[in-house]
Amino acid sequence: MEHINTNERIYNIITQRILNLEYKPGDIIEEKKIAEEFNISRTPVREALLRLANKSMINIIPRIGTYVTQIDIKEVKNAYQVKKKLEAFAAELTAEFASEKEVERLMEISAQMDTYLGSSDYLKYIEADYEFFRIIRDNCRNELLRDTLEDWNNIIVRFLRYIQYVCENPKWHAQSLSSIAMAIKNKDAETASKETEYFDSVYVKKLFNTYFG
Repeated sequence: MEHINTNERIYNIITQRILNLEYKPGDIIEEKKIAEEFNISRTPVREALLRLANKSMINIIPRIGTYVTQIDIKEVKNAYQVKKKLEAFAAELTAEFASEKEVERLMEISAQMDTYLGSSDYLKYIEADYEFFRIIRDNCRNELLRDTLEDWNNIIVRFLRYIQYVCENPKWHAQSLSSIAMAIKNKDAETASKETEYFDSVYVKKLFNTYFG
């Protein structure tokens, strides 16, 4: 069990460093240094890196090195297309299963976002949005759906942090999340699904118009 926990912990740490751009695209990741940093053998580090390679977060080139992958715009677009449909389904399921505590947190996040100050708070927007939809993923009670969305969402989050993106209409962003949270609170699965898909569709359109023309 301790071995499994160590593997998962190291995997999560490296993943977050990549998503937070502590490890930037093109950076070298040294297995030995990470093992020394956490005073562990190289085995859990190697296993974590293999998992990340399978998710296209890093490239492992034998006898050369391990590198953080560049951000692939085509992959980002594909991720949004998948996210739009699957996230709506996750919201539908979460409307049935979410606890009062989780619903309350969704409401809090949408209210907090309404107080942020545009581009100067871009990290707060990204982190709040990430937590909001993580709660939805975690409460859909479908592990395959949760894990699939998590993988695609990681691609998106790294991109958003890289470009420091904030929706051109932050008030709309906060209000949209509030509508989704309210539908989940009311256990209205159909509305939760529709509001989520609509939000993702409009958000992606705004993003693509800004950065992809």
